[in-house]
Amino acid sequence: MRARTRGGRGRFAADIARRLLRGEHLVLWGPRGSGKTTVLSDVRQLLQHSRCGFSAETAHLDDITRALERAYGHVITQGLSRRAARGRLWCAADAEPGVLLLDQVSDVSIAMKSWLRRLRGGVVGVILAVDVDSPRERAKLRSRRLGTESVQMVPMASHGTGRILETNLAVAGVPRLPGPARRILVRAARGRPGWVVTCASLAGHSRYWRDGQIQARLLATDSELCLRAELAAAETNRYIDRMQGAAKQMSD
Repeated sequence: MRARTRGGRGRFAADIARRLLRGEHLVLWGPRGSGKTTVLSDVRQLLQHSRCGFSAETAHLDDITRALERAYGHVITQGLSRRAARGRLWCAADAEPGVLLLDQVSDVSIAMKSWLRRLRGGVVGVILAVDVDSPRERAKLRSRRLGTESVQMVPMASHGTGRILETNLAVAGVPRLPGPARRILVRAARGRPGWVVTCASLAGHSRYWRDGQIQARLLATDSELCLRAELAAAETNRYIDRMQGAAKQMSD
């Protein structure tokens, strides 16, 4: 299944929300900056009146546990071990099915996989958002054998990314770009709205202007590097969280 672009993303989010409420487990995958977080945000808004837990970064089992605690805020887990807390949360979910939105999934441990299996069968609908930038990463995702249906993000149409670029440049106070420069940036974005936002945030810097003309190729290169640097920093933070979570699970 593929995510549609432009206005179709609203219908796509609504379809995802319906499937999650039926208890389905899905993996939403695509390149970094392709809009997966935005889709999850749209789904979250649609499910605001349902039991819905969200994890902004998902690196270990405790992230899933905390998302469940957000979905079932009435369940008292304070003072319990993580295992006991998950048991109590599972009972609550079995009585009243809910939904988990797990963003920025960087790894799926055996413990995480086992717990997700337990949540199947109409107990909790789950969607995992995973960054996939290459065939190698796609193969790695398949090898995890998560037992979920694969949902692929497709690139946004060039006119869509162009509109996002113009809007964000205007917000940043950058004058309207000439056609050739705009085309260079839209091509470099490759349908990734997140890349476009990063690009617009850099565009006002004097580094990218010479004699009143924007250096579009330099801006495109730095936008790519900046996006990857931000993600590398996030990966480092997730690794630290994962190690801390593993230590906490061992102590529990």
